[in-house]
Amino acid sequence: MTVQPGSTAIEITARMLILAGCFVVTLAHFVMEPFRWNRCYQPADCTRRTQSSTRDALLCTALATYILPFKLGIPLRVYLLRRKGDLTLHLVGVVIALDGLISLVIWTTIAAFCAWTASLRWKPPGYLWVAVSAAVLVCLVVVVLQRQLGARMLQRLRNALTLLDRPWKRISCSAMILLVDVMSYGLRHALLLLLITDNARDMPVVAAVGIIATFTGIISGLPMGLVGYDATLIALLAVVGIHPEQALLMALINRALNLVAAAALGIPAAMRMGLGSSVGSIISKFREIANDKP
Repeated sequence: MTVQPGSTAIEITARMLILAGCFVVTLAHFVMEPFRWNRCYQPADCTRRTQSSTRDALLCTALATYILPFKLGIPLRVYLLRRKGDLTLHLVGVVIALDGLISLVIWTTIAAFCAWTASLRWKPPGYLWVAVSAAVLVCLVVVVLQRQLGARMLQRLRNALTLLDRPWKRISCSAMILLVDVMSYGLRHALLLLLITDNARDMPVVAAVGIIATFTGIISGLPMGLVGYDATLIALLAVVGIHPEQALLMALINRALNLVAAAALGIPAAMRMGLGSSVGSIISKFREIANDKP
């Protein structure tokens, strides 16, 4: 077999461009949250300074999710949005609750749709259907047993409707931005498949699998979706026909992209907010604030 002199260089360039595309999509994901907050939740009379501070606070907490235990991210977010973003505690609490509710609805809907479309492409083995049915049953049991959960969710929605002007327009806008954000996970995994395997044919189904795996990681409640995301991605891609080592490489590259993008945006944001002048001092400040020692 004769190898063309420029073929290797062209292939390397193509892979670098695909990797750059993955990174741009990852950056867009981290930018979408502050954009959503400023576009959909800010009071009508908020200033540019408030918008900038809110943006930086959310970029900081996005970075903090990779270096702090799961439960410490919420106090840090509340503190930064109140003290640095000049938002009231009531507004921050209502928006965090409302945004979480909208996120849950969008993620659940898209993940369910992806599971359905993926099942049309390949015939899942019986154990997968059993696992999915068991997970749905567990969720229903939790909802039935935790009767106050529905009441709390409705109360959060009522609070938002009372506090925000034109609430349904804001909720619709937030849902549309979240929809684009969730779909970006699928695009990123599809590009990673192309990067690793040159397999363009399975990009749609791998995009769906990527969204399902990410959703599994989110509902697992573990920092960065550890175990839940990785195990689900590798298992489902194996059913699709992707080798486990390639699926593992995809998960590792995805995590690296998340970490680099979060650091690239979060560290400058923390410096602008006066939380430190180096990575070490910023991390120390994050821990102090999260542990109620600002």
